[in-house]
Amino acid sequence: MQNLWSEFDDEQQLSESAGRAQKHVISQRRHPTEQAVLSILREWLLHDFIAPYCRSLAATRIFRRCYWIDGLGGKHMLQLTLSISQALATESKPIALYSIMLEAKNSRRKEASADKSITFPQEGGVVHASWPEAASTLLQALDQSAAIFLLNPFSSTTPFTIEDLTPLYQRTAPTELLLFISHKQVETLLLPYLDTSAGASVFTALLRSDRWKSLLAGSTEIEQRIDGLINAFLFSMQKQHFLTVQRIPLLMHTAPTIVEPVPYTLIFSTRRQDSLVHMNDAICAYRRRLQEQSLEGVLTEEWFAAQQRERFAGEIQQLHQRILHQGRTQRQRRWPDLRQQMLVANFGQFTQQDYDLVIQKLLQSGEVRCEWRKKPSDNPDLEASHIPGNEDTFIWK
Repeated sequence: MQNLWSEFDDEQQLSESAGRAQKHVISQRRHPTEQAVLSILREWLLHDFIAPYCRSLAATRIFRRCYWIDGLGGKHMLQLTLSISQALATESKPIALYSIMLEAKNSRRKEASADKSITFPQEGGVVHASWPEAASTLLQALDQSAAIFLLNPFSSTTPFTIEDLTPLYQRTAPTELLLFISHKQVETLLLPYLDTSAGASVFTALLRSDRWKSLLAGSTEIEQRIDGLINAFLFSMQKQHFLTVQRIPLLMHTAPTIVEPVPYTLIFSTRRQDSLVHMNDAICAYRRRLQEQSLEGVLTEEWFAAQQRERFAGEIQQLHQRILHQGRTQRQRRWPDLRQQMLVANFGQFTQQDYDLVIQKLLQSGEVRCEWRKKPSDNPDLEASHIPGNEDTFIWK
């Protein structure tokens, strides 16, 4: 939890009002329902990640369409997806975005071959089946189209198996995998399932390891057990040759000045650098909006905002030092390589623009020099503001 009231100094003129306001804040916290969390999650993904990522795909001139496969149930987002798709289709480098919403008929798993009525809606729509039921049909129809999958592996009494996820792990077309995990479902569905011999065997095959058993045996707190299982699942995905697999805690604005995690986790995996950058920037944009919204209308709002700006300036200065240390230590020659390394290590904390502004300052200060393949300008100021690319070489002081 990030409680902005804790940023107060012991200034006498603020202490009384801070104490009164904090008591009020605690009593006014809102605990969002899962439906509200899903609505916010989908809207954020559409606007801040999916739309920019589709533009990146379109810029390659290779991919003409992208599918969003939403397996969390509900078709209320189809209209929003349609409006974004229409906008993308009219841009100078167009791409078609189609949304397919999966709505399972019931919570029980069926054999994928048992339902012969599953059809693939070429231009989006609702499929009345779960991911295990529809996977074979959908993947065959998608062929080499780019696709973004939003699925919940632990939403039923029989969680996903390795057979349900392996086709996604091995898919060669652009595949962005987003796994939504409810901590409550891990507690009420997954943990009881793991107490059965069949469940333990299936989960061991999914993780390709039985180390999770010792994890559960050594943990008595339910939060630790849930956290450990999610991390074990994430670790198993890291072995699937993704560029990165990231655990994203979902944050919500629950009360004035309060931004805190809610009991849901999003796991993001990708093999594409552009997808990595867009998701990183999407997380930064979302979290910064939450911080701004948390201060709207509160007492001494401008003071809090100033504290936020001061804290962010300090974080940027720390980033400046880490980039300088990393560059000098590893003698990194290419800025895109160093930036990606730092972005993965600090995922969701700084935007790509933040990194580029830091390297510009390092160039301007002379702490690093760049040998440009094509000199951007004879003007030293313009040269220092240019962003080095793959063909430009760093020389560290």
